[in-house]
Amino acid sequence: MEFLKKIDIRWINIKTVYRREFANYFNTPIGYIFLGIFTLLVNFLFFFITRFFDRGYNIQGLFDMLKLIYLAFIPVITMRLWAEEKRSGTVELLLTLPFSELELILGKYLSAFVFLGVALATTLFIPIIALYVSSPDLIVLLGSYLGAWLSGSAYIAMGLYISWLTRDQITAFLLSFLACLFIYLLGYQPVLQFFGPFKELLGFLSVSWHQDSLAAGLFDTRDILYYISFAAIFLYLNKTSIENFRRGHNG
Repeated sequence: MEFLKKIDIRWINIKTVYRREFANYFNTPIGYIFLGIFTLLVNFLFFFITRFFDRGYNIQGLFDMLKLIYLAFIPVITMRLWAEEKRSGTVELLLTLPFSELELILGKYLSAFVFLGVALATTLFIPIIALYVSSPDLIVLLGSYLGAWLSGSAYIAMGLYISWLTRDQITAFLLSFLACLFIYLLGYQPVLQFFGPFKELLGFLSVSWHQDSLAAGLFDTRDILYYISFAAIFLYLNKTSIENFRRGHNG
């Protein structure tokens, strides 16, 4: 608790921001549309492209597809978090509230994090079928979902920061997409081959590289620390940017 006091966190404030932001996903049909598209896209691609029933009921293709779907889906759920506040002018009002920068950031971050969890829950139909028709390794299945959620959480932190840097949602989406694509390609083997002795280091910096490790059922603390560190860096950058923004307006 002493540590939380030092970084000026009040959970009631984080909860207030979280509830506001999470509700925003469903106050309009957009949130439902995003979830519907995500669910249909994942299920269509999985059953008709990975040939689940023809390849021994292997569901690993699901998580390979999620890596690619995330490149567009994560920017979609983060693009409005700050950009819309700036466009509508509500960011100035929001920053006058007795909330610290970190409370605002964590509230917004958690809303997207939980929304991603809801989206992943819509894919549970696939492993349920696999459990019914075969005997998948439950440790591998758990590690795959954990890796998918944590990799998404890392992209969310980056997308949230990028959303702060712009006033336009489309611009935020495009920049987040390119940033996610870059991080993804760092772990893409055909690309890594061009970097010779540096490929191991670049692979380690990739979000998808650590996701593959967890998907293999290897619960290595280094992978967990990587995701925590990755998210923390972008959340810190976001905090610093908001502090500079506040000083500029107060000055």
